[in-house]
Amino acid sequence: MSPGPTFERVYQALKQRLLEGAFAPGAHLEPAAIGAELTASITPVRDALHRLVGERLVESPRHNGFVVPSPTEAQLRDLYGWNGSLVVLALRRSVARESRRPPPLPPSRRMPGEGATMRAPCLFHEIVRAAGSAEHRDAIERMNDRLACVRRVEAQVLAGLAEEEGSLTRAWRESDLRMLAGLVRAYHRRRQRQAPELLEALRTTSTSLG
Repeated sequence: MSPGPTFERVYQALKQRLLEGAFAPGAHLEPAAIGAELTASITPVRDALHRLVGERLVESPRHNGFVVPSPTEAQLRDLYGWNGSLVVLALRRSVARESRRPPPLPPSRRMPGEGATMRAPCLFHEIVRAAGSAEHRDAIERMNDRLACVRRVEAQVLAGLAEEEGSLTRAWRESDLRMLAGLVRAYHRRRQRQAPELLEALRTTSTSLG
């Protein structure tokens, strides 16, 4: 297998595991161990890890090894806040353009996980996609990736997720973009308020998996 395909295979496999929460926050990622698991040499593993550092799914403190990010409460609130701002900005663009009816659901991009906790970020991706900006779409995809692990534990902390997702979806299908903007803000503020509980659930789940 040539270096290009090997790198892509390793990168995709490692990224998927990160999105699925296979590694605990703060865990060290050893290239040799990952290479043995993925049947690859250290070079493509290191290259994949460096690319994931660029995507902020992996950290390399002081360029000394690789670790899984372990966000603080302030950082998690900021992530949710920025994600919400991206979605609301897309809605404003849609209102200004008097855009056509939104594309039908389900959305085209698969998110890791199941249920309402992953349905909403898929919807956010579709909202941004409909706004017509490739840069905007890339930004929301990266935010969805960085929040994926925390979203997997939302059901342990937050009640009424199916009802929340249903309200968002109805507003989108009915093209009620102003109502949807309010729901999007409420969705993210709710998670910002409960950042401590979400991080604790993430740590507990990661410990039990380990």
